[in-house]
Formats: sequence, structure tokens, C-alpha cells
Amino acid sequence: MKNILIRLTIVILCGAALPSPGVLWAQAAAAAAPATFVLPVVMYSGASYPSMRPEAMIQVNLNGGGALAGAALVGEVQSAEGAGWKCRNVSSYQVVNQTTKKAVAISAVLPVGKEACDDKPIPASVLLVLDGHFDTATTFVTSLVGLPGGATATSTASKFPAATSSTAVSIIPQAVPGESLTNGKTRDVGQVTVSYGIPYVGNSPVFVNTKDLFSTDEKDSKSAFSVTGGVRFGLLPHRYMPVQLSETVQGNQVATSASAVSNLSVSGLVPWYWSHKALNNGFIEAPRAPEFSLTGQYTRRIAQLVTAKTKLLAVNDAAINPALTIEPFYLFQGACTKYRNWLKLSNPSTTTKQFCLGYQVDLGMWYLPLDKTKAGSQQAEGYGDASILIPLSNLDFPKVPLVSKDNLLNSQIRVEYSDSVNAANNYARSRQWSVGIEVMK
Repeated sequence: MKNILIRLTIVILCGAALPSPGVLWAQAAAAAAPATFVLPVVMYSGASYPSMRPEAMIQVNLNGGGALAGAALVGEVQSAEGAGWKCRNVSSYQVVNQTTKKAVAISAVLPVGKEACDDKPIPASVLLVLDGHFDTATTFVTSLVGLPGGATATSTASKFPAATSSTAVSIIPQAVPGESLTNGKTRDVGQVTVSYGIPYVGNSPVFVNTKDLFSTDEKDSKSAFSVTGGVRFGLLPHRYMPVQLSETVQGNQVATSASAVSNLSVSGLVPWYWSHKALNNGFIEAPRAPEFSLTGQYTRRIAQLVTAKTKLLAVNDAAINPALTIEPFYLFQGACTKYRNWLKLSNPSTTTKQFCLGYQVDLGMWYLPLDKTKAGSQQAEGYGDASILIPLSNLDFPKVPLVSKDNLLNSQIRVEYSDSVNAANNYARSRQWSVGIEVMK
């Protein structure tokens, strides 16, 4: 009897230990299911320097993007490298356009920094350089191809931050009271500014653009057309300083003034270690360095319009045009902070620039070494504009909703005074105030 009991116990225990065929099938299927990973990526687009060609790149963070969940991806990448998958090969990646469902051509896989993507224990990120032009609306999904065991690593759908393609078109109508005319009088006029540009012809640094201002009065001193074609390239490999060679045909809207202009210009940012302390202190705060440009011009004048304020200029002329732009900066930031604290704002997400006035200044000069003024002195025409920028968030009162919350903090009122000269119209000068609302997306 004792032996029988022992056998029964064994049978019962063995029967409890054996799963049913259905359970065994589910466990086998689960063990055979390939691993899936979320692939962290960062999208980059714009003009590469120093080539100044359009470029779109995707940074693939094979290190998991520094997240705790990325540790599994790191292990998978290292395991894949050992099994023959190569992180340096173009064929190891795929980028798919989510609108067309077609793969985008990848021209190169570049390292990020000095580390290699097959380094241990942590692989470095890589940059996928893409062929073609891209906009800011289409989404793309990046994935690793050929991982062993059928594993997949796929990114979320992402967009490029800046367009590297297409044309830019702008049509802005406006009414201008008391506009200066070339006959010395003033008159209320209507104007429309038309801009059209191709930032990159093909995949090259060649560009074409036009900017025209048409008026209801042909004597408007600001009427102008300007068509430009040229090429850009970087002057210094380790400092941003683009050079531009271009040819422009310009004049007023009825072509009583017309000329062909050859331009050579260099631009860049004032070194930050020079300007940082001067533009960031208890009095002023500027988020970026001022931008400068220096342009040399040769002008062949085809027709000239001589006005009461301008004179006949040389048919073959030269000009030098230095310019400086100080991007929006803010004064008395401490006063803004104290005012916000005094109001006891309940919305902590409100921009730190709320109730602060921004300012922008543009300065320049046309120096004409071959021309004289009516008084016989060397001709130089200075110009500039100054703007006061009022964030619309300053006016966000509960009972007066101006714009939607989504656009409120990215919108501003610009009050501008300009003293300008029109190079396309024999440097005719005009002065005016303007007010506009800018909504930035």
C-alpha cells in the first residue's frame, strides 16, 4: 500500500508539472517573438557649412538617448554588431516618408563627435545624411534594418525643423499715408510687396530670388523691382562666415531707373566672447550676437531718374555697403520680473519675456567712392530702422482674448521707424512709421 501511494503521488506531481499543449504552444510563440525597440532620433535640416548646400540629417541615438529604457536597445545593438550587423553601413538603416510610404535615399552614415557607433560599452550616435529636398509638414520614420532574430527598432514619426526645398512666396498689401514721391511731393498710396525665392536650385548652393514693391503711384520713391541670382559658400571652415556672389537687375516699377549690379558680400556673427558681456548685464539682455555684413558692388546704370533730392550718378559705379543687425534684445529685465511677481501670475508657463519690451536695430551705409554730393563732398548715404516689439502675451487679459493660447506667446506687435534709401531708385530717401502684428509659427 505504501508503494502504491508513492506512485500515485509521483503521477499527480508529474501531471501538475506538465502544461497543456495549448500553453506549450503559447510559450513557444512568445519565446520566438522578435524583440521590438523604440529608436530615439533627432531631425536636423538647413544649409550645411561651409558648402552652403541644402542638407537634411537624422541623428540616430544608438545609445538609447540616455534614457533608462534605452539600455535594452544598447544591448541589442552590441549583440547585433557581434552577429554581423554593421552600424556604419547605409544598408543598416531605412527612412520612410509617411505620406508616400517610400524609402528615402541615404547618402552617408557619419559619426557624431570622435566616438564610434561600435564602441563598447556604449555605442555612439550616428548621423544619416539624406538625399533630396524636404519640407516641414511631412513625417518620417527611421528604423534599423537587418537586426538578428527579426528584432525591430523603429522611431516615432518626426518632422524636419526647416525646409530644404520648395519656393518661398510672399504677397503683402498695405496702405501708406503720406508716402514720399520722386517729384518731392507726398501722397497717400497703396503698395504691394511681392517676394519669390528659390533658396537652392537643385541640390546646389545656387539661389534665385526676386523682391518687388509696386505702388498705385508710379512716382512712389519706394517702388522697386529686383531680380537676383547667385551662389553661396563658406569662407572659413571653423567659423560661420558665408560669402555670396550674385548678379542683380533692379529698378523702379516703370523702369525709368534701371541698373545691373554685381555683388560680393561676406557676413557673419560678431564673436560672442566680444559681445556677450556688453550685451548681457543688468541693463540689457541679448540672446544672440549681432550679425554683420559687408558688400561690395559694381553697378552698370542703364537708366536713371533724377529727382529734386537726387542727382545724376556715374554710369559705371561702385559702392560699399557695411551693415549691422542687433537681433531682438531686452532692457531692464529685472523690472519685468518684479512686475510679474507683483501681479502674482497664476500661470507658471507664461513666457519669461512677458511684460518686457523687445528692441531691434538695423544700421547700414552706402558709400559711393565715385560720386559726389551736390555740395561736392564724397557721397555716403546712411540708413537704419529701429523697432519696439511688444509680445501679445502682455495683452492677455481674461475678458479681452486677442489670439489663441497656442500662438499667443509667439506673436508680437512691431512698431518701427525707418529712415531708408532705395538703391534701385538712385538712392532716393524716405522716412516712415509702421505698425504691424507678427504671428510666428
